[in-house]
Amino acid sequence: MTFIAPIKPGTCLNDDESLLALAEFLHQDVLPRERSLWFAMLDSERRMLPAVVPFHDLPADPELPFVARLGYLWATVLGAVSGASTVLMLERPGAEAVRDSDRAWHAALHAAAAEVRIGVAGFFLATADGVRPLAQDDLRRR
Repeated sequence: MTFIAPIKPGTCLNDDESLLALAEFLHQDVLPRERSLWFAMLDSERRMLPAVVPFHDLPADPELPFVARLGYLWATVLGAVSGASTVLMLERPGAEAVRDSDRAWHAALHAAAAEVRIGVAGFFLATADGVRPLAQDDLRRR
């Protein structure tokens, strides 16, 4: 197991490497048994706010009521912070190959964030193989 230094509230996550380090810290090299969504919130200077929120036992495909409530939560907590954003990590069992359900979650969560004018600083997929960012190339079906 890899031991990763803790990322604390106030840590500035201003580049892709630091965002990946946060996702790896949250994942902790576990072998996921269920689909979960983790999110952290950043202020306008991309400093981590003092809450990381996990949602466990998610369905394979996003459900609109849940995604809408999540957008509402982001708007409520971060709406008053100009330039605030969130970091998302979708954790699921299986290999790291991107699935259609991963793409669906990515699209739904980005749409929810855009609806409430909250940025997505990073979106990561965590599996038994580790953590990886979901890049635009990953979102195209092959």
